[in-house]
Amino acid sequence: MQLFKICITAGLLLPCMSTWAAWTDQVKPSRDDFGGIGLMQMPTARMAPDGDVSLNYSRINPYIFGGINLQPLPWFNATIRYVDITNRLYGPEELSGNQSYKDKGVDVRFRLWQEGYYLPDIAVGIQDLGGTGLFAGEYINATKRVGPFDLTLGMSWGYLGAAGDFSNPACTALSRFCQRTSDTGAGTVNTGSFFSGQNVAIFGGVEYQTPWQPLSIKLEYDGNDYQHEPLENNQEQNSRFNIGANFKLTDNMNLQLAYERGNTLAFGVTFHANILKDVVDVKHDPAPEPLKATPAQFPVGPFDAGSPDSVIDLDMNTPNNMAFDNSSPNKNSPNWDKVADVLANNAGLEPTAIYQSNHSLTFVGKQTKYRNRQDADERTAAIAYNATDENTRQFRVIEEENGAAMTETQIGRAQFKKNQDYDYDFNQKPNLAYVTDPQAYQGEEVWHKPYDPLSFSLTPGLNQSLGGPDGFYLYQVILKGGANLQLTDSFSISGSVTANVLNNYQNFKYDAPSNLPRVRTYIREYLTTSDLGINDLQATWFGHPARDWYTQVYAGYLEYMYGGVGGEILYRPLGSRWAIGADLDAVKQRAFDERFGFRDYQTVTGHLNLYYQTPWDGVSAEVNIGRYLAKDKGATFTLTREFKNGFRMGAYATLTNVSSEDYGEGGFTKGMFISFPFDKITTTSTVERGNVGWTPLTRDGGQSLTHKFSLYDITEQRGYNEYENRDR
Repeated sequence: MQLFKICITAGLLLPCMSTWAAWTDQVKPSRDDFGGIGLMQMPTARMAPDGDVSLNYSRINPYIFGGINLQPLPWFNATIRYVDITNRLYGPEELSGNQSYKDKGVDVRFRLWQEGYYLPDIAVGIQDLGGTGLFAGEYINATKRVGPFDLTLGMSWGYLGAAGDFSNPACTALSRFCQRTSDTGAGTVNTGSFFSGQNVAIFGGVEYQTPWQPLSIKLEYDGNDYQHEPLENNQEQNSRFNIGANFKLTDNMNLQLAYERGNTLAFGVTFHANILKDVVDVKHDPAPEPLKATPAQFPVGPFDAGSPDSVIDLDMNTPNNMAFDNSSPNKNSPNWDKVADVLANNAGLEPTAIYQSNHSLTFVGKQTKYRNRQDADERTAAIAYNATDENTRQFRVIEEENGAAMTETQIGRAQFKKNQDYDYDFNQKPNLAYVTDPQAYQGEEVWHKPYDPLSFSLTPGLNQSLGGPDGFYLYQVILKGGANLQLTDSFSISGSVTANVLNNYQNFKYDAPSNLPRVRTYIREYLTTSDLGINDLQATWFGHPARDWYTQVYAGYLEYMYGGVGGEILYRPLGSRWAIGADLDAVKQRAFDERFGFRDYQTVTGHLNLYYQTPWDGVSAEVNIGRYLAKDKGATFTLTREFKNGFRMGAYATLTNVSSEDYGEGGFTKGMFISFPFDKITTTSTVERGNVGWTPLTRDGGQSLTHKFSLYDITEQRGYNEYENRDR
């Protein structure tokens, strides 16, 4: 039996030399109990692949951990975490019943040095940043890969270093680091406690990739002794060594089983995906229009562009030739209705007008299908090429949004034909399009969109809250019916009605005390008073008073809690990294039934808005400075990283002149979000996006009015990143 054990151990831990090199890069970072990248209780210095997202669940008595781990930047990792302390009650029985205590927090990690041949990954991390502080801790660690082994060694403070192996070296240097303050419950970023305390602990461990690829083995030395647990919930620890196994069940699912504290089994499961790799790149879009073989062919309509019938020869003996407008004095003129149909269905450009001069053809419209404007340019140029003869030397596309021109794309006929024929040096593909500020229309208007002002929509929706004392998960499923009356290109009346489909907000009974006007904490009343309400109903006028300047003025029921009047102005030069704007609103709080009535509270809110697209990793910054709904003054800071495929990850924080005591639990408004292009999760191209956000707690301080339209979003194609991504 002893020999059998030795053989098994040797088979796992002593791989033969011929396969050692093959395993060198196969130790993949896995998740720890808290949902971050680590061993079991202790973190490593590793980062997930860029764009990685994971959903994690783990249980080690008396805790249940659930969280989402994000890798928005190659050197930055974050975890949104909830903890269920199963042997402690949330609150009084009359409020929370027998619901166990819930805690939430955010953990962050920064890579200070990237692993090389000799040096390890080095990282610094903060656990429970801006949360209640129950599990607050900090660490500095290093991780090095040696063959199939991933070795970690670190030093920890706070919860992670409760074992207190030796004196805090930071305390020796500065006395301010000797005392660790406790500020649980407020939700503030307690920077005074960072890397503080009399003692610190050493932790370390190894993750070993076995010869069986799905399985890795973990061994760690814990920095916590579990004698300083939150809520006076100390746990017995028989050993500081923890051991576990991580099993890759599928490419997107891992299971973990561990034995921790020398006396407790732990179990975890992780579902993960990568927004750069796990997307839908196969599209069932129509093929681009094939080019006519001679100047005597024209496009005929919106049917399958891949069909031989998608272009039609100008043989005058051909019956039912739909390419011609036979009612026109010029019998060789294209049927512009058919051209407009093909533009919409094949190139994604919903045209409002077409202009033709002796030497150019101009399409004016809105792009509704292709985020990749290079694809749209080629499709549009093919349609223009087929609709004209050799005398038309230039194709122009003027993109409009709400009657305001955003960009003009100019494509030369000869250059387009060369690109299509691959008539160029393959080492350097020539530019196809030149993007500029919109110029005056050229030539005669040969087609105009028929007047069709009314449109409708029907979409589902979800309101939800996590981690409250009335219930961990509160939700409302709604059905939203919308209508838009487009009276002119720049003036519309639009609105939506919401119907309650499924709702458990009746369990929401606790209105936390507030020392501010209740501008957002009446959410229970708004969601439960009526099953049918007017979400919004507003008239909006868009303007383009001068080059680079855009405006909007609006009035009505602006969102489900507020109605009033307001406006916005934006200055955004074409191709610039920066933009500046301002908004101003006079609003009044709506009645709880979301019909036509109002409550007494009213205010004026407005902001100066600054935008900047940085040159680093697709990161954009936004700062909004001004007055909020509760009449508090301050600023909102937002950082967003956009990946090359259009996915975005971001975070925001609002700091105002309201103290943390007046603000209440949470300390200040903050949150994270992911924005995703629908064409990356479907098989059809579209410019539409979806958003998923997380705000740990909704209070009354630092709350902004929700605007139906954003000029910065509307003018997106004028931004530096979008401008540079075009063939110019």
